[in-house]
Amino acid sequence: MSVAEYNLGRHCGITFARIKPASLFTVREDDIKTLAYFAAKFRAKGFVFVCMRRMNGRVLFYVYHIGALEQLLRCPLNREFLEERGYPCESAAQSVKLLKERMQGDAFPHEIGIFLGYPLEDVQGFINEPTAKTGLCGYWKVYADLDEKQKIFERFRRCTDCICKRMLAGHSLTEIFQVG
Repeated sequence: MSVAEYNLGRHCGITFARIKPASLFTVREDDIKTLAYFAAKFRAKGFVFVCMRRMNGRVLFYVYHIGALEQLLRCPLNREFLEERGYPCESAAQSVKLLKERMQGDAFPHEIGIFLGYPLEDVQGFINEPTAKTGLCGYWKVYADLDEKQKIFERFRRCTDCICKRMLAGHSLTEIFQVG
């Protein structure tokens, strides 16, 4: 197993397990061929790999499940929030295309939290008060429903630990997720 495969499983396993709609992770330029292999394998299960940005020999990828992202975009509150920011919520591909364009600049588009499945109240909380102390910070900075978000974080952690243990035991991502 390559380092790139392990990192893909570690950072995107909760997305491949369909408990989170999308993930971001970075690889070295040298690992692009490995990513292309996995992108082709996971495409049949509805996953899309998008190269969002290249910097200093590293590539930032956004990996999402098309059905899960489209469901997020159909949520009335998410849709209203994103449309106010100019996103075309008619299709996941169109919205991701604009997100990618916005990621090319110096400012990071904080609405990306919606695209990663973060709750709207936490995305808005971060946009409005990025330096505020909150009771919980894990996969994202939590501004509301701390107990519920802690349970979500724990589920993500357990899933990631399970995937990593299986990879370290010699199973490939394609075996674990039965793709290809």
